[in-house]
Amino acid sequence: MASISSRNTQECSEKKSKSNVLECRVCDDVFTLQGKKIPRLLHCGHTLCHECLTRLPVYGGALLCPFDRQATQLTDSGVAGLKKNFALIDLIERLHISKEQFNILRDNITTTATDKTCIPCDENEDHKAVLYCTVCSTNLCAPCALNTHSTRTLAKHKRIPLSEKPRERPACNIHAPHLVEFSCIEPECQSNPLMCSVCKDHGMHKSHMYSPLGQEASQTRTTISETVSHIRPFIDEISELMQRLNTTIEEIEGGTRLVEDLDGIAEPRHFPGTAEIVRSRVRQHFQELHETLQRQEEVAKSVIDSHLRERLYVLRHQQEAFASMISNVSVICMQCDRVLQYDNARVLLAKIEINKLLESLRVHQQQFNELSQNIQLSAGIPITFTKV
Repeated sequence: MASISSRNTQECSEKKSKSNVLECRVCDDVFTLQGKKIPRLLHCGHTLCHECLTRLPVYGGALLCPFDRQATQLTDSGVAGLKKNFALIDLIERLHISKEQFNILRDNITTTATDKTCIPCDENEDHKAVLYCTVCSTNLCAPCALNTHSTRTLAKHKRIPLSEKPRERPACNIHAPHLVEFSCIEPECQSNPLMCSVCKDHGMHKSHMYSPLGQEASQTRTTISETVSHIRPFIDEISELMQRLNTTIEEIEGGTRLVEDLDGIAEPRHFPGTAEIVRSRVRQHFQELHETLQRQEEVAKSVIDSHLRERLYVLRHQQEAFASMISNVSVICMQCDRVLQYDNARVLLAKIEINKLLESLRVHQQQFNELSQNIQLSAGIPITFTKV
């Protein structure tokens, strides 16, 4: 029992090792021989699929490895310029295994032949066939494909996913026992050009122009290939323009770039974009304007304070002068009222004193007239503003 447990543990370990080798460690998808899942090498030695590499952020034209953070500088070709892991590609070519097949091999999924929707393996009917050997013309499950083709000679047999198994030529819709062999090239038959030998000689396509099915399909494939060859440069042109747009956006928004220090270690550093530079210039300009306005405000306040001091000094001086004048005039008035109460003799004796009082009153009246002409009773303070 212990040996069985040990063997199972070893098998699980081997399967896990294969999974780590054949799968991208970021997305867990199986590597393929071409397309988005082709394995590419970073400078640090780690391997990722092409699609995951395109999703990594670019810092100053370089990618950071998601495992050890080491930088890999990109060329003008971008991710497509990175080297492929040809050792891993050669291993995949030898195994001829896709993601679906590998998952079945790893999880050891088995199904019963009672499921009528499954194609049973020709070697073990309890297993579900997932591969087709084009040389042996057999349907095989993943374990049986490895076991039966483990020799050097049989290992050269090409095994493809069962979904890519060459289809048999379809039967004619009208003459079911006969296979489709030709294609009618008459304009009125383009909606249903397939025909068998009976259709050609005796049926609805009799006396019509035709060509062999393979030849017509080959010509159609050629047309499609030419169309694709014209589409690809257009895609490249769009991609180039998108790259330029991305560069422009990056220059506007700014970002982080990898810069090597004196020790050759690349460190991410922030580089401002044109948007940040313009905002900084606007902020600096208005800060200078604000400082200038503050200085002008202080000068204006100082001028106003000086004007107010002088104005209030003059007004208070005039106030004191009028207060003194009222006091003197009030005394003259009181003395005149007192003299009026004297008898005739005393009134005559006070005449000289009254004349002096009247002369003093005339002086006060003259001073009042002069002061009242120069006094400013408006509380307004004159001020003007000019645009900067």
